[in-house]
Amino acid sequence: MKIKVLGSHGSVNPGYHTSSYLVNDQLCIDAGSLCSSLSNEEQMNLKHVFITHPHLDHIKDLAFITENTFSPARETLTVYSIPSVLKDIKEHLFNDIIWPDFTKINVDKSGRKILAYQEVDSEVEVAGLKVKPVDVNHPGNATGYTVSDGESTVLFTGDTGPTDQIWSDANKISNLKAVFTEITFPDRMKWLAEVSGHMTPSLLMDDLKKLDEVNTPVYISHFKPLFLEELIDEFYNLSPKRMKLLHHLDEISL
Repeated sequence: MKIKVLGSHGSVNPGYHTSSYLVNDQLCIDAGSLCSSLSNEEQMNLKHVFITHPHLDHIKDLAFITENTFSPARETLTVYSIPSVLKDIKEHLFNDIIWPDFTKINVDKSGRKILAYQEVDSEVEVAGLKVKPVDVNHPGNATGYTVSDGESTVLFTGDTGPTDQIWSDANKISNLKAVFTEITFPDRMKWLAEVSGHMTPSLLMDDLKKLDEVNTPVYISHFKPLFLEELIDEFYNLSPKRMKLLHHLDEISL
């Protein structure tokens, strides 16, 4: 399995891109940086996007990819998530106020639309990959995902604070090859991380004790640019060697 990091930060500044992972060049987990990291041809070819939750840093480029690739040559882009997340996207993004509802606009004379939604409440198979939603701890509506190609399984937590279910599910996966998770705030802001459903370096170290396989590689994203230097210092002081900090356009083969 090949994973390309299209965005690895929790906010936008010059040189910083929000959350998005491209898996096997076929589907994306989250849409924070689809348009700023993919060429127009790559945007045209992308057909499947799984959203963890409807916060802006994870969905904003859904708006722009629909506009950038609005063409009869473009196959329908399907957005997948749990029903509550799709409901939020429909009501608060593609609502004909914030952005046009592209599920209602014909892209050609056949009546085909450029955008479609598919609810995911159990495992689905897309582009040769099996994707399953997993509960996480983040305010509002949110989910993580496991993604499997049959030989390797990868866990994406999306945004989450300390949690139990996702690690319980991870411990049942015999071929878990990597965990992609988050750290958002430094330890001095633990109170804010806890109320907002995020991790600090120490909170994540404690939570990872729930993962039975202690050698599983753990990849970290979502650092806030405002605290970047402080977070990097804390991360490298606390993290074991199996933990890696992600950067824009990193590629990981598993």
